[in-house]
Amino acid sequence: MITNILIPMDYSEASFNALETAIVIAKRNNASLIILHIDDTVYTSEETYKNANQIGHAIADNIKQKHGIDTTVLFKEGFIGPTIAKLILEIKPDLVVMGAYGASGHRDLFIGSNTYYTIKHASCPVLIVPEGKRWQDFNKVLFPLRPTLGAFKKYQFISDLVIQMYPDCNFELLGISIDRKEHDVKQISEIATELKSTWRDAVQYAVSYSYSKNIGEEVLDRADKGMPDLLVVSSTVDVANKQFFIGPFSQRIINHARMPVLCVFNR
Repeated sequence: MITNILIPMDYSEASFNALETAIVIAKRNNASLIILHIDDTVYTSEETYKNANQIGHAIADNIKQKHGIDTTVLFKEGFIGPTIAKLILEIKPDLVVMGAYGASGHRDLFIGSNTYYTIKHASCPVLIVPEGKRWQDFNKVLFPLRPTLGAFKKYQFISDLVIQMYPDCNFELLGISIDRKEHDVKQISEIATELKSTWRDAVQYAVSYSYSKNIGEEVLDRADKGMPDLLVVSSTVDVANKQFFIGPFSQRIINHARMPVLCVFNR
């Protein structure tokens, strides 16, 4: 169950877009929200701090009145990425929701550096929300899967997380097997069967396979053609299956996805 959600905000358009998504998830799960604003300047004037404080509490009050969601506001000073990661360890949120770019992010090729740092070091799943469109329903999910040791445990967690929020979604497992190994296909089918047995009847289930050596491009191509509402990425997309490891294929997907990406690199 998702009981508390952390939303780092710099009051940019991207962070407000992420907040709207977090509100929907919180309402579906009866969860609370924690809005985090970090000042990374060397010196903050009293007026600047006062303005940031007023904005944060005004947002929280509006959420409480309009949606009935318990919302708190935290203000911290320091480097943004490390401060977010440290706070995650302290308050242990079930999910972090943040914009793909901050106020100074580069929108042409890569996600923001603070967003990437958070994904890499967070001890909980991180949902990255791009700007330019409101993402309030995840009815279509693309789930790239490579058969690795402990894959079922990892994907069981992600499956439960998504299905609990959207029990009638269309869920596609994209099996990855670079060498077209029969053993890989068999493992993917077994994992898919086990996952399906835990899903609710309303879930529309599909399994497809990719044999491309360029996994990142293949996943992005599938996403562009199918236009899912959510793309799930974890360390098993790459060869190494290590906690907090973001390999080249995962980086490519995260940087260039045009839809929200749920990043799970700590399971």
